[in-house]
Amino acid sequence: MRQDVSGMKNANNSKGFTLVEMAIVIALMTILATIAVPAWKNYKINMELKTATRQIMTDIMQARLRAIAENVDIYQISFNVSDNSYSLQRSDTGATLWTKNLTDFGSENRLWFAWFWGSGSTNVLKFQRRGTMTQGWIFVRNTLSSYSRVRVQIVGRTNVEYFLQK
Repeated sequence: MRQDVSGMKNANNSKGFTLVEMAIVIALMTILATIAVPAWKNYKINMELKTATRQIMTDIMQARLRAIAENVDIYQISFNVSDNSYSLQRSDTGATLWTKNLTDFGSENRLWFAWFWGSGSTNVLKFQRRGTMTQGWIFVRNTLSSYSRVRVQIVGRTNVEYFLQK
């Protein structure tokens, strides 16, 4: 070690990063991004499937409560697989109160299948004033081949199962 003019020892203190260190960090970040971006995209698509399914369940419960509160047997939800939508209707007037499209909850969502027993039409869920409703299933699918299955029970209960692909 050499001494500077003031008589203190001057060690070679390097400050900063070398070009090799920077290249290694950039390479590691690129590898992590390559792995993380597709995983994040799939996660987002599956979360949109869950959101759409929860919205369907919420709308079913609200229609059921509406039939109970008004003490009428006129409300029904019609599922249209070809339009990827479902709507709340009054069976007495034929009026549609609202329509929702599954792509509103994520562009990858598709109404795959809806089937109900004894409703006259297999894609119509009917609500009775005492809180019961037609029994059946609703399936929602996304582009990852993940899907959810909503089971509607005659006693007014619904439950959902998710089958998610990663």
